[in-house]
Amino acid sequence: MNSKLALVVVDSNFVLLPFQFKVDYLNEIRHMVEGKLKFIIYQQVLNELESKKKRESQATKFIRLLESGLSYLDKHKADYDIDFINDIKNIEETTDDFLLRKIICLKKEGNNVFFATNDSNLRKKAKKQHINTIFLRQKKYLSIERI
Repeated sequence: MNSKLALVVVDSNFVLLPFQFKVDYLNEIRHMVEGKLKFIIYQQVLNELESKKKRESQATKFIRLLESGLSYLDKHKADYDIDFINDIKNIEETTDDFLLRKIICLKKEGNNVFFATNDSNLRKKAKKQHINTIFLRQKKYLSIERI
């Protein structure tokens, strides 16, 4: 049997990392996680970023970070296995709950799943659900917390 596929679900705050903190997270995660790797970005995450962009229409820095982060993904989708999944949350769910639910489903299917997020509350919730997390430490290093 070939090596198991590792899935990395990317949260909205990771999309901004390449230009916010000069972190090439796709490449760094590629070196940190063994075996075949697939990055998953849900439409819900992109929708959340778009609505934040609309709410903060005067926040040109955020808009620049977002556009740069999206272009980073677009530019690297040929080099890395990035799967954009057209899935959004239920009306009664938050984006955080949606992401945790999706990750739990992926784990139940027998996948080795990592959740890339810098949201400390979300990382705590993920830990309670026995989900591995990848996060930024000291604004420059990625770290993995394996459960």
